[in-house]
Amino acid sequence: MHLMRGFSGGSMPEGSDRKEGMPFYLGSFLAVALEWRAQARNAVLQTQTLQALETRVSTLEKEKKTLECQNKAYQITLKLAQEAKEEAEKQLEEAVELQADFYAREVTLQVQVTSLQDIVEAYEEVQKDLKDRCCGQADELERMEGEMATQAKALGLLQVDYDKLQIEVSRLRVEKEALEKQVASGDATIEELEKDKKTLIHDMAGTFEEGFKEALAQAVCENPGIDVSNCDSTHHIVDGKVVPLKLDD
Repeated sequence: MHLMRGFSGGSMPEGSDRKEGMPFYLGSFLAVALEWRAQARNAVLQTQTLQALETRVSTLEKEKKTLECQNKAYQITLKLAQEAKEEAEKQLEEAVELQADFYAREVTLQVQVTSLQDIVEAYEEVQKDLKDRCCGQADELERMEGEMATQAKALGLLQVDYDKLQIEVSRLRVEKEALEKQVASGDATIEELEKDKKTLIHDMAGTFEEGFKEALAQAVCENPGIDVSNCDSTHHIVDGKVVPLKLDD
């Protein structure tokens, strides 16, 4: 374009054909340049078209994958919907059975309610009777509480007496311990007295034996030839005879 404007606005070179406006070789060159320019433009347009097609193909592939994923999701959703439908039909059948069972139970409950009403009426009568008894028992309880209060007072007095008795028992226990000590001391004294008694008896027995032998010796001396072999402290004279001494005597 600039080349053409340059040639059209300036002077024609020497040897050119003024009737044609430019030399022949420049025309050929211009035609070739225009051809190349057209081919380059076509190549650029084809490249852009090819890139657009590739972009379109990539977009279509992505849309295809998206559609495939959507189709799979749809299939899964359809399957789940089918299963949900089957489950709903199953639950509907169970609900129908439960409803029939519910009706049967309702009839049974109505019968039971009627029976319970009779029981409630009987219970109300029993409750009324119990209420009357409770009133009587309340009066009896009040009387018993009065008696318990009186007994509590008596128990308080008994507690006071018991405390006094405890003090007396403590005093008597002290006296008992003192008496036990005195008894123990008395036992020791009695043992000493028993020993002294045995010693005294033994001494008296020895003195009696010596006196008895002295009396026998005097009898033999005054009556020569008398037999005193059977006479000792274990014999005595009865009716003029020497006989053994009886312990009872």
